[in-house]
Amino acid sequence: MQEPFGSELLRRRLRQDSEQDMSAARGAVDSHVTIPQHLTDGQDGDACLDRATYPAARARVLARERAMGFDARCRARATPLEARANRLLVALRRRDDALVYACAAPRTGHAGQTHPRFAADHFLANLDLVPDTALFDVACHLPKGAHLHIHYNACLPPAVLLRLARGMERMFVTSDRALVPDDDGASFDGCELQFSILGPDAERPGDIFAHDYTPRQTMRFSDFLDSFPRHYPRANVTADRWLEQKLVFSEDEAYGPLQTADGAWQKFNGRTRMMKGLFNYETAYRTYTRLFLEDLARDGILYAEIRPNFMRSNQLYRDDGSGTIDNRGIMRILIDVVSRFRAEVVARRGFFGGVKVIYCTPRVFSPDEIGAALEECLEFKKQWPEWIAGFDLVGEESKGRPLKDFAGELLDFKHRCAAAGVEIPLLLHCGETLEVGSATDGNVVDALLLGARRIGHGFALARHPHVMQQMKARGVCLELCPISNEILGLTPRVGGHAMYALLANNVHCTVNSDNGALFRSTLSHDFYQVMVGKADMDLYGWKQLVLWSMEHACLDEAERGAMLREWERQWDEFLEWMLGRYGDCEGDVEAGDEGEWEEKDEKKREFRIELGGRFPGL
Repeated sequence: MQEPFGSELLRRRLRQDSEQDMSAARGAVDSHVTIPQHLTDGQDGDACLDRATYPAARARVLARERAMGFDARCRARATPLEARANRLLVALRRRDDALVYACAAPRTGHAGQTHPRFAADHFLANLDLVPDTALFDVACHLPKGAHLHIHYNACLPPAVLLRLARGMERMFVTSDRALVPDDDGASFDGCELQFSILGPDAERPGDIFAHDYTPRQTMRFSDFLDSFPRHYPRANVTADRWLEQKLVFSEDEAYGPLQTADGAWQKFNGRTRMMKGLFNYETAYRTYTRLFLEDLARDGILYAEIRPNFMRSNQLYRDDGSGTIDNRGIMRILIDVVSRFRAEVVARRGFFGGVKVIYCTPRVFSPDEIGAALEECLEFKKQWPEWIAGFDLVGEESKGRPLKDFAGELLDFKHRCAAAGVEIPLLLHCGETLEVGSATDGNVVDALLLGARRIGHGFALARHPHVMQQMKARGVCLELCPISNEILGLTPRVGGHAMYALLANNVHCTVNSDNGALFRSTLSHDFYQVMVGKADMDLYGWKQLVLWSMEHACLDEAERGAMLREWERQWDEFLEWMLGRYGDCEGDVEAGDEGEWEEKDEKKREFRIELGGRFPGL
């Protein structure tokens, strides 16, 4: 019988696996050999091959590649139940291809070309089909372990914050231009709205829908909602729906033929400015935190490390606009809401691994400002040692300062932490770029030299072979964000994502959603994308990515052991659920009988109902 993952024996096994990976990477760095010697015995060249020996030689190469795969350990240690579930997952992928994507109407492209639908196409283009797939149903039920890369102002659907804003008496909206109906909606399409809770002294009253409106005059949100239907020039669009659409990416914004990564980031930054005022007041922050915790549980996430933005201009407002709540107050709110939620879950005899905070501040700041933020981060760690997970710099990487500008401050910080007897790992955004050879691209070098424990995105890392091997040797883990990278212009489709090259080199990686609110996605969507982007990705790949998420979380051994025990229990339940729900498809690895699949239409309808408010618009 297999030992439980929470046992001391298998905790040691996970540590040994990591040590073996780090040792192999150190050997590669030292000897410039990237393939273990025991896998290179025998010749794979063409000198002695003929028609008879070629198939065996080819099979030998494939077997060696498979043995070196990032998921090889999970595959080799698979239980009979896992092997059966994996065969079923392969069958479900093929059924989805045949009976969801192949049956959908083709899309019309350039000069009338028609393009069949397929699972690894543009994410936003496929959102109408994804909920009908069995694979996404399975992804939603997958126990996902730890979620390690979440920007905290953008992880729930925009409708959540807009509903809260409706009930706030002191909520105001401003625009960078007047919204007038006689331009056929151009001002509505191009405007950038911002929200804020204001006291009476801060108002600059104006009517956004008047021709003489001056940019950034304030209009009470309730008045805006009342006036909108009389001015918006297009029929059948409510104010709520229009605002929600303003806060999320459209397909054309992400994939238009003239769109660039810079253009996508401009749209992204405008949306974060719009989201900011909907988020940074006390009622919203408390309610949002509670709903976020509930959503973690619904999405099969045991533990999360969130990235709030700590800066003086980003503090919370009191509900009446009378004053602000500083960064310490923000921490107290988070701790209060999370502690209450954890107590409720434990009282129901459930398990909740908790939430920790990665102290984040913008990379556009000056070195002196970063130094002050680092000092506050250290103070927070001393005051709340179990709540602070690490430190990061956030914002558009190419528009902020490169990491080398802050090397002195970050190195001093590490020495101060050591002197204080505390550990605050650097969990740094870097390599989120296509600008090879630029200062932005060089951030991966500085992340290595600064001793980052994890790096966010790391898309550029595969272009730095020495740095990549060094990071492997030091046990650095990547926080992958596939959907974010696609929508922000790093790859046109998931199949071209750098993660597959990184995984092929056995770089430890985790799967994350980044800013899911703006991308209309959740962590389940990112796991789905990881699967469909690679033809031979399977259950063992998912499992290894989940295990790495728990291994590289900022947890002590007791916390990690408890989470591993709970995850293993959920994993076994998940496998049983999967076989119970879809087991009659188990042997069907080819495109199956459509009639048999239609019997599952009721299951698909139930699934869409089950998704409910988690994925609006499905």
